[in-house]
Amino acid sequence: MVDDAGVAKAQGDEWTPAQSLDRLLRSPLPPPRIRTRPWWFPVQELRDPLVFYLEAWLADSIFGPDRAIIPEMEWMSQVLLTVDIVNSGDLVEITIFGRPGVQNRVKSVLLSLASWHQKHRARAEKMKQLEEFLKAGASGPQAPQHPVA
Repeated sequence: MVDDAGVAKAQGDEWTPAQSLDRLLRSPLPPPRIRTRPWWFPVQELRDPLVFYLEAWLADSIFGPDRAIIPEMEWMSQVLLTVDIVNSGDLVEITIFGRPGVQNRVKSVLLSLASWHQKHRARAEKMKQLEEFLKAGASGPQAPQHPVA
């Protein structure tokens, strides 16, 4: 099967954005993001979620860039977590469903992890600055050293 781009190039025609749009519109839609409630999670605990926000890079550090750690965290803590990007990708909204005491504990754990990642990142930036400073000092002119008498 030859695609439209191959036909257009073979005929010597230019590939236009309209053709790209037409091809995109004919492609199948991705499956909707449907999530079913796990068998172990009680329905009544879906009523009052706890919601808070984190920076997107922190959520990527905590949950992984593809959010692969969420199911494991849900199973271990017996809560349901949703992590949705808001504010044009700068923030994520974290929603925790479960018993109120467990919600607060999971929020506390997530905020502790966020604090650790912030401190780790700040320390890494300071180390990088120190390394650059030391490299700049080593390559600069050397001051004459006085002999110790």
